[in-house]
Formats: sequence, C-alpha cells, structure tokens
Amino acid sequence: MPNNQNLNLEYRYDDVNSSLGILGIRLAVGIPISMVTGFVGNIFNGILVPSPAAGDELAFFVRMLLLGISASTGGMVAWFNAIESKSGATAIWIIAALGGFTGALIAYYIGSTYIDHPDDYILNQRLTQTIIHGAAVGSNVFATIVSAIRARI
Repeated sequence: MPNNQNLNLEYRYDDVNSSLGILGIRLAVGIPISMVTGFVGNIFNGILVPSPAAGDELAFFVRMLLLGISASTGGMVAWFNAIESKSGATAIWIIAALGGFTGALIAYYIGSTYIDHPDDYILNQRLTQTIIHGAAVGSNVFATIVSAIRARI
C-alpha cells in the first residue's frame, strides 16, 4: 500500500496559482468552456429576453449581460480553486461576469465596425459569434487579473 502521508498536493498552494504555466492552462481550459456556455447562454437569451425593438437599449444591455454571465459561469470551471473561500469564489465570479459583460460590449462595438450590415438590435450570426468570443476572453482576462493580484498580495 502506498504511503499517502508524503503526498504533496501542489495545486493547493498559492505559488502554483501564481505561475505562468498554470495561468496558461487556466486560460486554455477556461476560454473554450466559456465559449460553449456563452453559446448556451445565447440560446437562453433568445428564449427569455424578447427581441428588442429599435431604440430599446435596456434589452440590448440585458442580452450583453446574460452573455457575460453565462461565459463567466463556464469559465469558472478553470478558476474553481483560485481562491479557496466561498466568498472569494463568488467575488471572482462576479468580477469575471463584469469582465464578460465588458468583453461582450467591446466585441459588439468592434465587430459592428467590421461585419457587414449588422442590425443594431437583432444580432446576426457572425456578430453573435464575435460577442461570445469577446465575453469568453473578457471574463477569463478579468479572472486572470484577479488571480494575479491575489497571488501578489
């Protein structure tokens, strides 16, 4: 029978969370999962949020917020043990959701410049893909920043 008392669980230490390799792995895992959950969030978005009328900014921002929240929820799979406490995990999820919202808005405004004839209120397929990518990257970048700051404190 192996000796389990000398087993070193390196993923539990802050030195490992601050290493660039682990950050790269977290991003390599978090971004694709965020994209998948962002896609699922877009499906729920189409079901739950009614199609906005022209000039309905509130419905537009709710759509962007739902995409950001769904992308950050998926990204939390990669960041589940970055902060050990429940309040810390909730804080990193909220910050990642804000990052997903910010990433979705930035992706919308950049994507609407380069994608032909986007409708401002009903998102076409290519623009929606751009927004999902932006939300996934935004949520994981914000989680990376929180993890890096937490490791340096």
